[in-house]
Amino acid sequence: MNARNGVDMERVNALKAAMQEEPAAGRKTLSAITSWNGGAHSTTIVRNFAIPADEPVALGGTERGASPTELVLTGLSACIAIGIAYSAAEDGIEVDSIEIDVAGDLDLGGFLEIGEARPGLEEIRLTVRVDADAPREKIEELVDHGYRRSPVAASLEGRVPVRVCIGWEETGAGRVQR
Repeated sequence: MNARNGVDMERVNALKAAMQEEPAAGRKTLSAITSWNGGAHSTTIVRNFAIPADEPVALGGTERGASPTELVLTGLSACIAIGIAYSAAEDGIEVDSIEIDVAGDLDLGGFLEIGEARPGLEEIRLTVRVDADAPREKIEELVDHGYRRSPVAASLEGRVPVRVCIGWEETGAGRVQR
């Protein structure tokens, strides 16, 4: 296995080659299923992972997981860290550590329907620290490349269209559920 920074470059390069021959090889549908557990608590199953979500006590939750908005921030910073590690591996740079502080400003008035605030984050700030055997300019380039290749960053910036469909299912009792 040709690995750098824990990235199996043989597999990555094999996928790249397959996609160059047939671009559809890189198209994937990611999916998950979320079940509400009562109150603000839910559990999402993604592949073989159970991810809890909840709200802080001050917002009526029970602190049994990160809030959904915190999970968005987590997804963004994790995706950028992965992008940096992959970019460094492709450039032959050994990385000792990547650490990202992420913070986002949220006006709860939007969620609670108070005033004119829109629900959602107003701004996200990232502070990225990379410890690698590379000059500062190269590390800046790796961070920029890691950000630009991030599907999560692109989704947040581009405001990906979201289509909501309501599924109806008959239950054994003849009751209709959403």
